Amino acid sequence: MNKNNLISIAGGFWCVVGLFLVIRGFGMYQLAGQEQHSTQVAIVISGIIAALIGLVKGKFVLSKTARKNKTRIHELEDPVHIHQIFAKPFYILIPMMMGVGVLLRSYNEYLGGYVVVAAIYCGIGMALIISSRAYWATEPNASTVDNS
Repeated sequence: MNKNNLISIAGGFWCVVGLFLVIRGFGMYQLAGQEQHSTQVAIVISGIIAALIGLVKGKFVLSKTARKNKTRIHELEDPVHIHQIFAKPFYILIPMMMGVGVLLRSYNEYLGGYVVVAAIYCGIGMALIISSRAYWATEPNASTVDNS
């Protein structure tokens, strides 16, 4: 496998996980309305806030992480392998994040209900989708940049 394929797979992974989280979030918005009788206004405001936070976090926080991972992949020795898609510490972080998601869903009543947990899911999902663009972006070549 070549490095460009690995980078594309990493970007696709972030995008798919982000989409999955947004879909899960929409499901929780439905539960908020059906089971917890959240108002439409609360759900809409929560969704707007989640989208805004997700856009900002995706553009300024997770994009930086994606660019660092892309650079890390470029610096790997050939041939690269699929397990090198992320740094080793990231593989510890993934199950921890999944565990936090389970806890958020399980204890949603203590956090403000599904409307809050849905916002967290949608915000993180949106951030992942936005930041996945960093994997596909072409960076200007350092030798062609004019520093005058």
